Amino acid sequence: MTVTDLVGAARGDVAGLRALASRLRRAAAALPDPEDAVAVRAAADAVDVAAEGLRALPAPPPPGAVVEVETALARDLAAPLAVLTREGNH
Repeated sequence: MTVTDLVGAARGDVAGLRALASRLRRAAAALPDPEDAVAVRAAADAVDVAAEGLRALPAPPPPGAVVEVETALARDLAAPLAVLTREGNH
């Protein structure tokens, strides 16, 4: 999955990721389970880090740089997603 897959080509990667992080934080605030809320906030933080990583890249980005940011995002989302997909939580 790429950043564009997450946020859509029309949004722009950085703006789209920032919007996604904002939506995740709003969703976390509405969750009744504190552990789930912490996981969703952690996912939002990971998305913010990815947005910052993309924003920091020079234009045009060096070959492989965007993939590195996407790979780091996937790695950073692993723990929050594991909490949210644990048995009995779906």
